[in-house]
Amino acid sequence: MDWLNGMNNVVKYIEENLTENIDHDFLCKIVGCSRYEFSRIFSFMAGMSISEYIRRRRLSQAVFDIQNGRDKMIDIAMKYCYESQAAFTRAFSELHNCSPLMARKLGMQLKTYPKISFKLTISGVNEMNFRIETKNCFKIIGYSCADGDGKDWKNFMNNYNTRLRNGDTGGTHSPKSYYHAPFWQVGAYKFKKAEGENFCIIGAELADKPVLDGMDVEIIPKTTWAVFAITCKSGSKEADEACTRIFTEWLPTSNYTRDENAPSLEVYPAGDANSKDYKWEVWLPVISK
Repeated sequence: MDWLNGMNNVVKYIEENLTENIDHDFLCKIVGCSRYEFSRIFSFMAGMSISEYIRRRRLSQAVFDIQNGRDKMIDIAMKYCYESQAAFTRAFSELHNCSPLMARKLGMQLKTYPKISFKLTISGVNEMNFRIETKNCFKIIGYSCADGDGKDWKNFMNNYNTRLRNGDTGGTHSPKSYYHAPFWQVGAYKFKKAEGENFCIIGAELADKPVLDGMDVEIIPKTTWAVFAITCKSGSKEADEACTRIFTEWLPTSNYTRDENAPSLEVYPAGDANSKDYKWEVWLPVISK
């Protein structure tokens, strides 16, 4: 996976399709990663989300259409994928601090956000703790969702254990609790041959636990993993930086490539996730070059 070229190809694609609907899942395919991985790393590297970047580029380009004075506002709004003139006016005013009509006047101070480009600098100053591990095929039970965070995990835990206490054992299994099990988050990544599919599942390793109605089971194949220990809060800026370094520093300079047949994982052991010493792990599926 060449992240530098991949990210710049994403920017190139966006520039060529500012007036078209942009499928974020397709952007992930350009880089060759999950939506979760892509969103996290793009936001950290660019300082804004991919949606915000696209919004700023469209509204920057709309200025030139407005100032030439030939197109109606509703046509400009539709050109840049806004559903109505009112929605376009609201977004434009928030960014430029003036309405589109005011922007037609000469002398108005407006903003522009040029196309970004990614340049990779590998410093290697700070150490990265990792291990290579092979894990046999296993299953994760949980809930599929578009993206994952602590709320999804809490919902899974509460729902699962409440249902067990109420006698829903999902079959012949004895009720068991997940409260002290490690929290596995499958990193929203799986592409089928016929069609793209993004998924994220919040849950725990299945083992002999019962599968309750409405819950999903994801089979994780036997894979070699590069496992990175991270000491910080999940979802914090430090966590985003750590994940970005894995893909942009460690992977390009290692003897491995990303195994695209398996999802990335995040593993959160039981403990106080708000503690500054809390350790969690990123599991990246890899293949030797």
